[in-house]
Amino acid sequence: MARHLVRGAVDYTARTLAPLLERLTAVGLIQSAVILAAQTFMALFPLLIALIAIGPPTFGTTILDTLRDRIGITGDTREMTQRLIASRSELRSGLSVFGVILVLASATSFTRALQRVYEGAWQLPRTGLRGSIRGLAWLAGFVVYVALLAMAIRLTTFADEAGTMVRPVIAALAAAALWWWTPYVLLGGRVRARALLLTGLLTAVGQIVLGWLSAIYMPRTVHNQEQQYGTIGVVFAIQSWLVVVAGVIVSAAVVGAVATQATGPIGRLARGSPDLAAWRRDTAADAPP
Repeated sequence: MARHLVRGAVDYTARTLAPLLERLTAVGLIQSAVILAAQTFMALFPLLIALIAIGPPTFGTTILDTLRDRIGITGDTREMTQRLIASRSELRSGLSVFGVILVLASATSFTRALQRVYEGAWQLPRTGLRGSIRGLAWLAGFVVYVALLAMAIRLTTFADEAGTMVRPVIAALAAAALWWWTPYVLLGGRVRARALLLTGLLTAVGQIVLGWLSAIYMPRTVHNQEQQYGTIGVVFAIQSWLVVVAGVIVSAAVVGAVATQATGPIGRLARGSPDLAAWRRDTAADAPP
């Protein structure tokens, strides 16, 4: 009897994990994480610098506080960042139309890499030029998201103990909203918003846990790297951590997609229907452009 129970449990686990492992292999977990991390560093950081230049002074201060608390930016690197924020007028004067175009083009390469992850997770065809347009739409929304989040976090600093309690709640809700909305935009609405909710929640939880770990692990690592190698050591430490962050994003995307497309109760709950095809919003949208 016990042998049959164990065999049944093993068979059930194998049937459950097999599609997940196959999808992770198809997406290329490690390769996708490395590419996404590199694109994040090369694309979003210049975008943040541009936002610091054109945004209010409190925006740059909030970014610096976040880097200090979550990553442990100190020493010469922190001084360089402070000088960057202090020279906002010089940054604005240095911005040109060509520079803005380069920043947008670089940021769009990040959105394309992220879009390929979600398309692979849901086994959807590539969208060609339309994907770049959706990437620009996501960037516009991301700029608004960062500005509102920075403003909300800044306001909580004036609320003393209440602000300390409210800040994690705001961050959690903002993360869930961002990672639910991101695949919906980048996939062009080919997957229903209800079906993407599980992916958003998994990604948000993963990012929140990584945020806690980052506050514990990264300051010591960044400090040691900076002491040994200078600013380039900080870059290596941040890039390595971004690979972990990107790995969580890729894993959450695949797990959310596989679970939503599954036949079990989790899939029915995530889809909101027992119909296995209910996660699709419009099958005609899957046709290549």
